[in-house]
Amino acid sequence: MNDETRFIAAVLKELATSTAVILAAWGALGGATNALTTKMHLRDALRHILLGGLIAAGMGSLSMAVITSWMGLPPEAIPAGGAAGSAAYLVGVFGPAFIEVLLARLRRAKRGDGDE
Repeated sequence: MNDETRFIAAVLKELATSTAVILAAWGALGGATNALTTKMHLRDALRHILLGGLIAAGMGSLSMAVITSWMGLPPEAIPAGGAAGSAAYLVGVFGPAFIEVLLARLRRAKRGDGDE
């Protein structure tokens, strides 16, 4: 095995165990769940999957704090073992939908036909 092959193997190993990549994968699965349950077109489904992964990876461990606050759980639930994947999944499910609702409201307000 030469140095280049060892380097590539080391990079792939680090990527596979990276917390951000794992959270992104869970978020993408959440986005896929959202897309499948709402029966959207392929283009929209791919957008939800990508957004779910990006939001979950970007929020990192903050997602668990947001989920515990949203669900009214005690702060002790934040470091619960194995909960990071669950929080990333939930963020992947609801994050893209939340962003779409927010953008729709901003567009409506910009056009002047808000619901006020």
